[in-house]
Amino acid sequence: MTQVALNTVPEVQPSEPPRAELASVEKPVSRWRLELSLGSFVSALLLCGYAYAFYTGISQYWFHPAWTTDDALQQSYPFHEVQHPGLFSGDLITDVMKGYLAPAHYWLSYLVTMVTHDPIMTGHWVMLVQVVATVLFLFGAVRAVSASVPALLAVTWLLHSRNLMQRLTGGLPRGWSAPIFAAFFYFAFKGNHRGVLLTILLGCLLNPPATLVVAATYGSVLVWRVLSTAGEVRAAHRAKLASFALLAPFFALVTLAVVHRPAHIGQMVSYSEAEKMVEFSRPNGRFPFVPFNSASSEIRVVGLEAFVGRFHTPPQMLKRALPYVVVGALFVLAGIGFARRRAALPAEIVLFGCSALLVYFLSRQFAFRLYVPNRHLQIPMAMFFIVAFSVGIWRAFHRGACLTDAREGTLKDTRLAWSWPGLIALTCLAGLIYAGSGKGLSGTLNFNYPADKKGRVFDWIKSNTPQEALIAGHPTHVDGVQLFGVRRAYVTTETTHPFYTRYYAEMKRRNEVVLRAHYSASLEELVAILDPEGIDYFVFKRGDFYPDVLPTLTFFPPFEGLMKELTSRPADRYAYRALPDAVDLQKAPFMPFKDRLSAVIDVKALKVFIQEKRIAARAARQLALTRRNTKGNRVAG
Repeated sequence: MTQVALNTVPEVQPSEPPRAELASVEKPVSRWRLELSLGSFVSALLLCGYAYAFYTGISQYWFHPAWTTDDALQQSYPFHEVQHPGLFSGDLITDVMKGYLAPAHYWLSYLVTMVTHDPIMTGHWVMLVQVVATVLFLFGAVRAVSASVPALLAVTWLLHSRNLMQRLTGGLPRGWSAPIFAAFFYFAFKGNHRGVLLTILLGCLLNPPATLVVAATYGSVLVWRVLSTAGEVRAAHRAKLASFALLAPFFALVTLAVVHRPAHIGQMVSYSEAEKMVEFSRPNGRFPFVPFNSASSEIRVVGLEAFVGRFHTPPQMLKRALPYVVVGALFVLAGIGFARRRAALPAEIVLFGCSALLVYFLSRQFAFRLYVPNRHLQIPMAMFFIVAFSVGIWRAFHRGACLTDAREGTLKDTRLAWSWPGLIALTCLAGLIYAGSGKGLSGTLNFNYPADKKGRVFDWIKSNTPQEALIAGHPTHVDGVQLFGVRRAYVTTETTHPFYTRYYAEMKRRNEVVLRAHYSASLEELVAILDPEGIDYFVFKRGDFYPDVLPTLTFFPPFEGLMKELTSRPADRYAYRALPDAVDLQKAPFMPFKDRLSAVIDVKALKVFIQEKRIAARAARQLALTRRNTKGNRVAG
C-alpha cells in the first residue's frame, strides 16, 4: 500500500555523509546557511534567467494598452461602467457576461479600473496579481514540505507550462484557479486549517469550479487524518473535520448564489440537450465539444500538458511513452519513500490528484452543469504534477532525515553532501520536460487581439457616436466593439453563447438579423431590417464583398444554409456596392466612416437619405409630368 504523510513524519536516519560533514552534524546552524548552497544558488539563477526570458517574450503585449485576449472581449468590457455609469444598463448581453464574473473578481477588477480607467489595463494588472500569487504560494507550498531548491524549480516549471500560464492572460475569472490551488497546497502543508477554509471561501467567490476540487481534496485529507492517526492528533483532526462539515453547507450556498442565472437567461443546457444542438457538434460547431473525447485521451493529452505543450512537437516515441513514464515515476517515488520509511508524496498531493480526476469524471456525467470537462484537467493536473514531482523527488532522494527544523542533514539542507541524489533526479526531470515541451517560450501567451485588429473602426465609434448608441455588423467583425468601441453591441460572435437556452434563442435570432442585413440586396432592404431593431450604426466588413471571396464565406452552424443563400448573388447585387468609394458627408451623410476594412452606416441618417431621395424622385417625376402636360397643352393650342 502506498504510504502517504501524516501530520508528523517519523524521523529516518540519514545515509552516512562524507567525513567532513560528520563532525558538524550535531552543530546547529542558521536557516540562512542551509539555504545558501550551490544547489539553491543555481536554482535561483535558473529561475531568474527563465523569468527574464518569459517576460521578455511577452513584454510587447503585457501591460500594452492595445493588447488583450479574445475572451476579454466578453468579460472585460463591463468594467467600462466604472467610468461610464449606466453605459450597458438593461443590455441582455451584458447581463449574461457579468454572470461569468464571480463577485470577488468583479469587485477587485472594479476597484482596479477606478485607478487604471481602462478595463484592458485592469486585465493586465489582475493578471499580474494572479501570477504573483501563484508563484509565491507555490514556492511556499513546495518549500514547506521539501526545501528551497525544489521550490525554485517548481516555480520555473510553472512559468515553463505555457498552456497553464496562458489561462491567466487577461486577468479573467478562470485565471484564479492557479492561485487557489497553490494557496490550498501552502495552507494545507502548513497545517493552517483557517487558511484552507479562507481559501475555499474566497475560491467560491472567485472561481467555483477550481474550489470544488480544493473542497473535495480537503475533506478527503481530513477524513484520512482522522482514520490514520490516534490520540490527541486524531482529536485535533476530528475537530477540523467537524468545523469543515459545518461550513460545507455555507460554502455550497455561496457557490449556488454565485452561479445562479435569472429566469430570462435560462438554465445551462444539459449534455443530452447539447447532443441535439449543432452549435456543440464536432468539428464545425461554435463550441465543438460534443461528442466528448474519450476520458483516456483527454487525460493523456490535456492532463499531461505540464510535460507536453501544444507549442512543441516531441518525438512520437516519447509522446506515446510519456503517460506511462509519468505514472510509473510517481509509483517509483512512492516506492522509494516506502522503502526509506518516509512519505515521498504527502497525502495532500495524492488526494488532490484523486479529487481532480473525480471532479473531471463528475463533470462528464453532469455536463455542462459542471462546465466543460477538460477544464477540470488542464490547470488542476498541471499543478498536481508540478507539486508532486518537485516535492516527491526531493523527499524520496534526499539523504537527510525527514524533519522540518534547521539542523544539518534534514530535508531543508540543500548542500551537495545531502542533496546530490535529489539534484540529479530533478535534472533528469527537467530534461524530460524539455524533451516534451521544448523551451516553453513559444507564442504570445494568448495575447491574440490588438485594438486595431479591425482597423480604426472601434476608435472612431468610441469618439464619434453617442454613448447610448447600439452597434451592429457582421458578428465576428464587431467582436471588439464593446471593449474597444465602448458601446453596446446588438450581437457578436464572442458573446453568442449557446449554453443558456433563452439567451441563446435571442442571440440566434439576432445573428440571422445582422447576417441578412450584411448581405442585403439594397440600402432600402438594409434599413427595413435594421430600423425595427433599434440599431443606430451598422458596420460592413468590406472584405466579404470581393467576387472571389463571396462563394467561400461560411458561418457557424446553424447558419450554413442561410449563408449559402445570402452569398449566392452576383457581387454587384449587394447593398454594400451602393456605398460611395470614400466618405462624403455632403453627398452621402449616412456613411461617416470608411477605411480599408470597414464601412460604418448611420442607420437613421440612411433612412432620412432614402426618404429624401424618394421625395426628390417623386418631385422629379411630378415635375416631368407637369412639363409634359404643359408642352402638350401648348401643342394643342
